Amino acid sequence: MDLLANKYFLQFAVPLIAIILSVFLRFVTRSDFHAPFRKEDLAVGFDLAITALLLLVTSSAALAKELLRDPTNQVYFNKSISIPWLILSYVLGIWAVSTLVRKYGWEGDGRLKPFWGICAPGVFGLILLLITVNWIEQ
Repeated sequence: MDLLANKYFLQFAVPLIAIILSVFLRFVTRSDFHAPFRKEDLAVGFDLAITALLLLVTSSAALAKELLRDPTNQVYFNKSISIPWLILSYVLGIWAVSTLVRKYGWEGDGRLKPFWGICAPGVFGLILLLITVNWIEQ
């Protein structure tokens, strides 16, 4: 139980587990007639970003439920003020990064470029996931 309560578990283990599971699922669901592993399997940034957005929305719903139970709780109220801005910034960020990938992330042969197609969205998704985990923990 101490492991799950440790703040480093949320900071490092949760994103790492999310990345490993995303890469694993991309790998094992591919048809047996295709290459066993491609660099595109590492393109999990948008998976992480969507996971972060869904975690934020789910946590926000739970927070709203608590705020309805106790409308005078200033901690819940102060935290709830940031929800619309966070969701808007996540959606705009996902849109912006997807536009960058569409414009600069593809090679001529239809494969992703290592930086703009894989690394940049991966770092973006990881940052969103860390922000979300920290926001939920507060």
